[in-house]
Amino acid sequence: MISGLHLPRRLPLSRLRAGARLLRIHSPRHPHRSSGALWFGPVPGQPPVHRFDDPTGGFRVCYLGTSIEVCFAETFLRNPPVRILALEDLALRSATTVEAVRELRLVALHGPGLARLGATAELASSAAYAVSQAWSRALWNHADTSDGIQYRSRHDDSALCVAIYDRAKDALAVMEDRRLTDDPQVLARLLRRYDVGLTR
Repeated sequence: MISGLHLPRRLPLSRLRAGARLLRIHSPRHPHRSSGALWFGPVPGQPPVHRFDDPTGGFRVCYLGTSIEVCFAETFLRNPPVRILALEDLALRSATTVEAVRELRLVALHGPGLARLGATAELASSAAYAVSQAWSRALWNHADTSDGIQYRSRHDDSALCVAIYDRAKDALAVMEDRRLTDDPQVLARLLRRYDVGLTR
């Protein structure tokens, strides 16, 4: 547990219904990610890398978004300002649709859930991950068992992201996997939304 952290007996949970769709943009050719879109990291034996990874290595996390827009922002706009993207880089990425095959219980780390937890939105917006990783371990270990965390994107806070714990991996199924560049209209919409140019 984090020193001084007193979580409530009941966590503020957002319930994602069975059949709900999530998305992920990822690189299918990553040498350590043979499971494709449903990759839970970090690699065993490696230190935590992302916002809600376990600092002790006891569990692993898969990161998804509730829209293709937020997935694009979280993947390509992480080091602002971003004004130009390479078509070659986009062509190497897959945009995958994932379905919840059962209801998911997600800790609502946004809205009124923040006050109920005694937290602030900084957990999802800070560039320093040590505190959010410690919170993730505390939430994972809580008696009110959750499947992951729901939080606002740091790079497009109009949308929500989801961090799924590996204990819920069987609750996710890949429905469609296609290259990000397969739909020029969607790609053009994303580039317009974020005012980003494209170079070959």
